[in-house]
Amino acid sequence: MTSLPARPDDAPYRASLPEPHPDNAPYRAELPEPRPNLIWAAARHPRDAITWRKIFPGTTEHVADARRLAGLFLNDTPHADDAAWIVGELAANAVLHSASGAPGGHYVLELLRTPRLARLLVCDLGGGSRPTFTQAITAPPALPEGGYGLRTILRLAIHAGVRGTPATGHAVWADLPLT
Repeated sequence: MTSLPARPDDAPYRASLPEPHPDNAPYRAELPEPRPNLIWAAARHPRDAITWRKIFPGTTEHVADARRLAGLFLNDTPHADDAAWIVGELAANAVLHSASGAPGGHYVLELLRTPRLARLLVCDLGGGSRPTFTQAITAPPALPEGGYGLRTILRLAIHAGVRGTPATGHAVWADLPLT
């Protein structure tokens, strides 16, 4: 990584920083030096997808946290509410229908965003059956209470899918247009 030339106004800031502890030297190499000008440029004109990823405990109480995070991720778009609802559905399915909901279970929420597209993804621990977006709904009077969530996601998203198996875990996602 090339070093940017120091600005004259950096001297007082640098002088106020404590000396790094020698034991922390191996950790400093893992992350690049913060450079405000590069951070602002990347935030204003992202070339790569912005990714947020978090592991949540596999409990129904934490589904609301995942939903809030998705809404925050897209809060500057008209799709924040749709994103929150979709993530709530995907996270609830992971907790209710996979090994992620077992004691000690967990799931991963991954949110990706480019200037034109957002991907909302939940990865569970597998078990149960493979999620499907095309489950047939029976006609009245035997209307089930469940089974509509993934089909509703298809109506909100421009693309959705599932990868994985009950043995390896499932990645279930939906893509929302941002333009």
